[in-house]
Order: sequence, then structure tokens, then C-alpha cells
Amino acid sequence: MSEKYDVIVVGGGPAGLSTAYFLADKGYNIIVLERGSEPGSKNVFGGRIYSYPLDKYFPEWRKDAPIERWVRREVLSILCKDSIVNLEYEINRRLNGYDSFTAFLSRFLKWLALKVEEKNVVVATNVRVDEILFRDDVAYGVRIGEDKLEAEYIVIAEGANTLLLEKHGLRAKTSPRDIAVGIKEVIKLSREKINERFSLRDEEGLAQFLICPVFGAGFIYTMKEYVSIGVIYRPLFNNQVEARDVIEELRIHPHISKLLGDGIPIEYSAHIVREAGYRDLMHKPYGRSYIVVGDAAGLILNTGFTVRGVDLAIESGRLAAEAIEKTPPGEEPTLYMKLLQEKGIITTLKKFRKVSTILSDQRIYREYPEIICQILEKIYTVDELPETLNESLKKAVGGKTSIIRLILQLLNMVRSL
Repeated sequence: MSEKYDVIVVGGGPAGLSTAYFLADKGYNIIVLERGSEPGSKNVFGGRIYSYPLDKYFPEWRKDAPIERWVRREVLSILCKDSIVNLEYEINRRLNGYDSFTAFLSRFLKWLALKVEEKNVVVATNVRVDEILFRDDVAYGVRIGEDKLEAEYIVIAEGANTLLLEKHGLRAKTSPRDIAVGIKEVIKLSREKINERFSLRDEEGLAQFLICPVFGAGFIYTMKEYVSIGVIYRPLFNNQVEARDVIEELRIHPHISKLLGDGIPIEYSAHIVREAGYRDLMHKPYGRSYIVVGDAAGLILNTGFTVRGVDLAIESGRLAAEAIEKTPPGEEPTLYMKLLQEKGIITTLKKFRKVSTILSDQRIYREYPEIICQILEKIYTVDELPETLNESLKKAVGGKTSIIRLILQLLNMVRSL
């Protein structure tokens, strides 16, 4: 079988579907090839989406998109052995286009795929692309088993697991030091219990970032009748707990157990997470008749407090569509990188380039939380006569480091974030 399209999009995630959506408006004949049984079935995702690109490009999307809850509480938490330290920010108003919401990515991508299909784009599922076809360094199609599809342009939107790009030498293999594993469970809990335990109203949601001494970073997102809980596990730096046990370790913490202990786990998933940040960005995410979008191009932003992926994927798809429209087939769409720079995406990734190095420093998860917890325990535990903050700090730091060195390390961290 051999068929010809204007554009073949490899991957039915947010970047691939976004590219197809905007290309369809320009009159292109497009097919999206998705390896999973449906869009989103192969994606593993924490649970939060930022709304600004949807407000810009998808009219009235709020009426029918599968929104679970609008994030109205932001919490940064340090888990101590049997206690917790929280820094909380509560939003009491609608932010008119600068919102974020919780969602199941599989449901969100089904919704987005329907929007794409309404524009007469073919979204084909259960299709694994084995190879990109090149002729004289020009991409002209893909191979699917024994079959071949041809197109004037190939959009590569394969996500974080860049097997196709690596196979063709278009992207270097990522160092194991820059790879983590995102592990997530979905816990079923009644709407009433979620509202009561997380201090929420029906439409309100919580996004909680966790610093966990045993294994690193974690997260909690509340849905209508589910809670998404997960960890970012770094195998090279964590040998105390097996990957399969990290969620269990998090769930049995006294604070988490109090919130979710009677919930029913209904889903478990894991996926690789690219951690290198700006270093992982493809400095040439295009070639003759092909273009790379979303996570596959390294377009994911970790600010240290928030992780931005879906919104950047949608933006990259829109910009890729514009670059394809203005670049003749067979040539390199150099405009794509220019548009990413003009939009400020490249500059922002560069601005936060040190975050990945900071977040791989195990002192953040082991030494610093222990020091903070010990200081607060001393301050708020009344036994005999109180200590000064300086005395408590000296005892907490002990022989781990000097106070001056600790202050310098924290200042450097703040400057980088």
C-alpha cells in the first residue's frame, strides 16, 4: 500500500494534534499516526494543563473540554519523617485566561482529536511508524511494517521517548543521568471527601509539589472524584527504594495516608521523563521536509516550581504549521526556530537552564528538608526553655555542612530559579 498526503504527523499527543489542527486551517491534506489504541493512551501525565493557548486558539473550548477542576490552591510541601511543612498560595478569583486546570490527558487528547477530525484530518490509531523514509536527505514518507505512506512534509511528535529520531541519528541518545521515571497512581475518592480533605469547593482543584527525602520530587493533583499522585524517580540517584515501591512509600507517609488512605487505586503508570532542560533542546529541530515538535524537540520547561509541557506543545505545533506553510517542500523550515525564538520559548528555556542541575542535587531532597524539619520541630516543641533560631540552626546543620556554606548554596539556588 502506498498513499500520498501533504503532511504526515507521527504521534497523536498534544504537539502532533496541535500541528494537524493548525495545518488543516491552511488547507493541507493531513494524516496523524498514533501508536496507541486512542490518542493519549500511551501518554503518562501528572494532571495539569495551562489554559492560555486554548483561550487564544480554540474558541469556546471551556464549554466542552474535559476539565476536572480549576486549580485554586498551590502548595509546596516538604515531607519530613512523620510531619509536613507547607507553603501555600490560594487563588480566590477566576484568572480570565491565565488559569490552569486538572485533567486526564487521555480524555483531553480525545477531545482535541475530535476537534482535529472536524477539520477533515484523518487520525489513525494502533499505527506504529517503524522508519522515516529519506531520499537524498529529504524526508518523503514513513514505513509502517510492509506499508509505506508518502508526504511532502513529516512532523515528528513522538514525545519524550525519541526512538525514531535516535534511530535516524537526528537526535543524540540521552544520558542516563538526564533521564528520570515518572510514576503515577490514580486514587478513587468521593467528591465530598476530596473537597473536605483538601479544603476545596466542587470546581476548585489543588496542585501540590512535594519534596520527599527518600526519593526526590512528587506531586498531587485533585480531579472531580480522583486524586492523581506521583513521583519523579531518578534511578541513578536513588538506590534506597526500588522504583516499584516509591508510590507505596509516598502513600504510607502519615500526611498522605490521612488524605488518601481509604481511597481505591484504579490506575498505575510509568514513563520516562527528560530532565536535562535547555541542554536537551534540539538546536536544529528540523531538516529537509521534516520538523520536530513538543517533547521530542526538548520543548518542556521546568521552572523548579511548575512543569510546563502541554501548553508549549500546543504552541510549538502552531508555529510548526506556520513554518511549513512558508517553506517549500524539500527545503529546511528554518523559520520554525526563528518563530520559537520570537515567541520567547527558547529564551525562557535558556533562562531556566540551571534548574535541571539544581533539581538533580540530592541535598535538596535529603539534607535541606531534614534541616528545615529539625529547626521547626525545635521552634514549635515546648519542653523546657526555648532555643534561639541560631542555636536550632546550628544543631540541625550539625556536621553536615557549615552555616555559611549552606547560605551560599541556598543563594545560588535562588539565583538559578
